[in-house]
Amino acid sequence: MKVLLKSGMLNYLDQGTGPAVLLIHAFPLNHTMWEPQLSVLTPRFRVIAPDIRGFGESQPPSAWTMEEMADDLNELLGKLDVTDCAVAGISMGGYIALQFWSKYSTRVRKLVLADTRARADNETEIKARNEMIAAIEHGTIVLSDRMLPRLLQPNASHDVAGTVRAMIAGVDASAAAHAVVAMRDRPDFSSALHRIKCPALVVTGENDAIIRPDDSRGIADAIPGAQFVQITDSGHLSNLENPAAFNRALLDFLLL
Repeated sequence: MKVLLKSGMLNYLDQGTGPAVLLIHAFPLNHTMWEPQLSVLTPRFRVIAPDIRGFGESQPPSAWTMEEMADDLNELLGKLDVTDCAVAGISMGGYIALQFWSKYSTRVRKLVLADTRARADNETEIKARNEMIAAIEHGTIVLSDRMLPRLLQPNASHDVAGTVRAMIAGVDASAAAHAVVAMRDRPDFSSALHRIKCPALVVTGENDAIIRPDDSRGIADAIPGAQFVQITDSGHLSNLENPAAFNRALLDFLLL
């Protein structure tokens, strides 16, 4: 489905009935990365999964900040007559989820942060982001070469690797560059985690090469009453690599 927002045309999936769940995808993927979760969520929940600006079928690409993306999602929920929802974001989606919580906390019934960070980038990470922005100017093939070994654990299945590679292959170069800039310049929420009052779940992949499990546990420890779940046999994209364990953790939390 598509809806015209102030920022442009946004594509989204809207399936199922029940309390709303907003799923925010990782970089450099699109909403279809949540496919393994749909069969368990849609019988009980209304699942809304957008393509972030410039990704998937949300076109054309344009520059954005985390706050502007939160505004996009707030506008989307308003157009869909959704008052509040559970918000789940993985990786880049987690950055956006935190910004959405910060600005629109009354809309957030529950919060799921998967394979993500609360702090801003450090100097080393900023340098790496800048190098990626420069590399993307020569085409998005660099994204697969650079990111697949970090997004997936070393023994990832060929099917999962193929799915992720295909999603990356379809990314518009300018959309990817805009997203990297937004991630590089995102605010630091590490000192605000204690203010999260809604139920929260922090998920991490056992073999995540980008986010260490101890860092994810630190986020859970900082959020009052938050649950922490480590997904075995998975890397950074834990929902794709071990969907059975991820779905169990997600469903148990949402049904509480």
